[in-house]
Amino acid sequence: MGQQLTLLISAAEFALAGAVLALSTYMTLWAGLLSFATVSFAAVGAFFATHLMNSAGLGLWPALLVGGLGGGVVAAVTGLLLIRLAGHWLALATVALILVTRVVVVNLGGLTGGSQGEVVPVEVHLWQLIVVLAVACLILARLARSRFGTAAVATREDPTVAATMGIPVRRVQAVAFVISGVLGGVGGVLQAGLLRYIDPDSFYIDLAVTVIACVVLGGAYHWFGSVIGAVVFTGLPVYVNQFIGQGQAIIDGALLLIIMIWLPGGLVDPLRWRRLRDGRRPAPTPEKTREPAEVNS
Repeated sequence: MGQQLTLLISAAEFALAGAVLALSTYMTLWAGLLSFATVSFAAVGAFFATHLMNSAGLGLWPALLVGGLGGGVVAAVTGLLLIRLAGHWLALATVALILVTRVVVVNLGGLTGGSQGEVVPVEVHLWQLIVVLAVACLILARLARSRFGTAAVATREDPTVAATMGIPVRRVQAVAFVISGVLGGVGGVLQAGLLRYIDPDSFYIDLAVTVIACVVLGGAYHWFGSVIGAVVFTGLPVYVNQFIGQGQAIIDGALLLIIMIWLPGGLVDPLRWRRLRDGRRPAPTPEKTREPAEVNS
């Protein structure tokens, strides 16, 4: 019983940390940008914060602030260059950014531990993950109801039309990129605190694929979809791995097929909810047309 509880707690912890990273990727998709840069932001936040935790005795909460700041600064700098690219070119550029980030991590041994990596001295607990995720969700919920949320949706649907409506498309995308960087940096610190040891492979292509799957298959049209996607694609495999070897690969593959075939809008699809709600409403009763009165000749 104790072992089962420990595994459940571990699965929940990785799901919550993955949800923060997924929300980082959701921010860019919200503004119409397909980006894998969350992994680079997470790496910057994790290694920078871990170095300060080891050298200056930084605690978790200051480390989260430092990691978020580091991810936001990197996002602001790279965003100015990358958001000019369109569609798949941006996606390829952010994949290249992940490769470059790994090379930098390997070569900055004094800061990152190089290829040997670094031990993370601070442990992250479940309640701390809940607090951080709750704050992130609250921020996104408020943004969704703000002018920025409306502008981001318009930019995602059609940037050209949004620009003709007076929406500063580049500014909206740049802000989304910076917020994504902050969330990515915070998520990287949380991930590092759970792993307790990070090296250049801790934040690489496989993590980018997992995060984008959480967002797209959880539901890319609502921030809550990223949270649900992280629970399904990050937390559940951690628990199932004790029963099935290669459990994560099996679950991810099966769920990908099921969702793509039967739920193409993701697990959380506001459009599907609206259609179901409208379908339950009774059809309006047409008014009976009055027959013209007969005129007696």
